[in-house]
Amino acid sequence: MRTRLISTVGTSLLNNLKFSKEEDIQQAFEAKNWHQIALLLVQRANSHRLCGAEINSITSICQKEFKDREPKLIFLVSDTADGRTTGDILKLYYENSGNSLKVDRPVEVRVLQGLRDDDVKKFKQQGLKNLVREISTEVRNFSPEAIAINATGGYKAQISFAGMIGQALEIPVYYLFEKFSEVIDLPPQPVALDLAFWLNNYQLFSELESAQTIEKSRVEASLESKYMESLIDEEPIGNETAVSLSAMGVLFNERCRLQFAKQETTILSLIPQDDTAPDNKPIRLRDDHGKDVLQAFAEKIRRSNYVKEIINSLPFNSKQIDPIRRTKHDGTIEFVLTWTDRGLGLCIQTTGRNLAETNTIALHLAKKYKN
Repeated sequence: MRTRLISTVGTSLLNNLKFSKEEDIQQAFEAKNWHQIALLLVQRANSHRLCGAEINSITSICQKEFKDREPKLIFLVSDTADGRTTGDILKLYYENSGNSLKVDRPVEVRVLQGLRDDDVKKFKQQGLKNLVREISTEVRNFSPEAIAINATGGYKAQISFAGMIGQALEIPVYYLFEKFSEVIDLPPQPVALDLAFWLNNYQLFSELESAQTIEKSRVEASLESKYMESLIDEEPIGNETAVSLSAMGVLFNERCRLQFAKQETTILSLIPQDDTAPDNKPIRLRDDHGKDVLQAFAEKIRRSNYVKEIINSLPFNSKQIDPIRRTKHDGTIEFVLTWTDRGLGLCIQTTGRNLAETNTIALHLAKKYKN
């Protein structure tokens, strides 16, 4: 059941107020009395043109999708003064007790850093990425089935990308054309993608997801394929070239995570298992601090049918965020206990026969055995 409505926000409401010929509206607008503006808007029908694209479309969406439910409203506004002001007015409008549309309060307004029309570079490298991240975070926290997207307001590129996000993450997208009296919905459609490509390059996507930008010279994966070109941005920084995920790369990564979660059992069924009794699987650890913790964890993780043995312990990795530190074609995984202060870790030999299989096992182990 859908309970959350994410809306991209433009400035049609602000422009309507700015050029309104109604004296009470003009006075409140010039005084920047946004509380009074919200009160004046509440007194009008929420389908009134003055209320702007966001309010008009949300009214139609709630009648069509949410009906008797009270949706949680989340507004994604631009990184501009007008964007923030519009967000403030919408929040005051929907939190007003006199509003005929009942919503789950408080209403949230989130600024998409970098989403501004005076800096193309920031718009591309920050704004659109943050649009993907905000919606993806909602998907991770609440599932695609709980979310709907209203892509009526905002920059044209933002609206278009919001539609792509909905298609990729399996979320319905709604849009109110200016001359239509009700919204049209764009139901999620199957999106073709190469999950094997993502699995083969999981380490790169994971590192760029956490660090956001890394030096190109440190990248072990090949960046030369045309497929990778659309997913990666390169930028000179000093004498180095830095790489980061493009907005499309962020979306591709999120889409693949979603699809992997759905197909994990099927993919794992294609990978050979080791039927050796857990107690007979070797554990070799250095005599370092934390050996007792590693020993206990090694005894637990070797119960997996995809683990053959524990090869050794790793040097401390206290700054590691992802338990999967490194994987190799031969099935070995460097696994870090990120919940320990020192970042204790193990090198594990698995049944993986190639990098895609090894990364599949690594993701499975991280989900099942992460403390």
